[in-house]
Amino acid sequence: MQKAEQPAVPGILRVLGRIGRCLLTYLLLHATAWAIISILDPVEDSTEQVVGTALGMLALIGIPTLLLAILAGLGHRKMTPARFRGVLVVPMLVFIWPCLAGSTAEPLLVEFVAQLVFVCFLMPVPLVPAKWKGKP
Repeated sequence: MQKAEQPAVPGILRVLGRIGRCLLTYLLLHATAWAIISILDPVEDSTEQVVGTALGMLALIGIPTLLLAILAGLGHRKMTPARFRGVLVVPMLVFIWPCLAGSTAEPLLVEFVAQLVFVCFLMPVPLVPAKWKGKP
C-alpha cells in the first residue's frame, strides 16, 4: 500500500483555524473578564460605560496580546509548548499596564488573571503544525 501525499492546503487551513481559535478564545475571555469586573467593581457605572471601557481595554490590551500571540506562535518552531508559554508570560503581562490607571484594583487583578489563563492554558500552541511543509 502506498501512502497518499496530503496537499499543503489542509495545513494552511489548519493554521488559519488555529489563528481563528486564538482570536475567538481571547475575545470570549476578555468579555468574561469584563463581565466579572463589572460585577465586582463597587462603582455603579451604566452598562454603556462598562461596555465602552471594555472595548477601550480590548484595543489597549487585547490587540497587542493577540498580535504577540499570533506572531510569536507563527515564528516559533523549536520550543516545546510549555517552554513557549513560559517565555510569553512576562510579555503578555506587560500589556495590562492601562489597568494601573484604574481607581480600584478589580480591573488590574482580573486582567492579570485573564492574561495568565490565556497564555498558560488557552492559547493554541503551536500555531503551525510540525509536519506542515508549506507550499505544495
